[in-house]
Amino acid sequence: MFARLKSSRGGNLLLELLMLVVGINIALWFEGKFEDFRDTRTEIEYLEGLAEDLRSDVRDLDMIIRQNREKVSRLEGILPRLPGLAGASDEEQAATIFEASSYGFFEPSDFTYTSMQESGDFRLLSDPRTKESILRLIRQYRQIDTLQGNFIQAMDDGYIPVMMSKFNLQEMRIDDPTIMDDLSFRNFFVFTLQDTGNRVASYEEARRQAAALLVLIEQRLGARSASG
Repeated sequence: MFARLKSSRGGNLLLELLMLVVGINIALWFEGKFEDFRDTRTEIEYLEGLAEDLRSDVRDLDMIIRQNREKVSRLEGILPRLPGLAGASDEEQAATIFEASSYGFFEPSDFTYTSMQESGDFRLLSDPRTKESILRLIRQYRQIDTLQGNFIQAMDDGYIPVMMSKFNLQEMRIDDPTIMDDLSFRNFFVFTLQDTGNRVASYEEARRQAAALLVLIEQRLGARSASG
């Protein structure tokens, strides 16, 4: 009789352990499914944010490209007239002086990408092509930032000191005609023309990549919407 009771208790204990294991596995399965659902929802939100950022970037790049192409055209017209600038009207002098130092720069809308990087959620993007395209575009944006920074540095180091010493900002005219004899002053116009052209090419490449990435993300969002 005691043997039967002992056997019965052992069987109950084994059954309880088996039920516990099954219960834990079911709980882990549901937790995994919930994590998958949450990750999928988060990925969609990030893709939507990236798409909105890219639409803004494409619009901004279109404007920046147009502005800088116009600047290239104006500089091409200025260079032949540069030797006689000291004898030009005050209005033409001012327009020429400030044309060289003016600029239209691009600032990317990278809020979503930065958020993903800082939170470690970049891994949630399930499509390798999307990840690769994002990283390639970010590298292009960094190249643009370097080009823009180089222009500002060159302007601050060479052009601005000469301009401030020989151009009358109050009366908006050249005060010292020897400004035309300054090699740094003349060379900056040539540099600006070349640099602006290089930046336009870089902006155009960024625009191409951003538009292609936007199409890819919109396709991913469309596929997600169709499947769920």
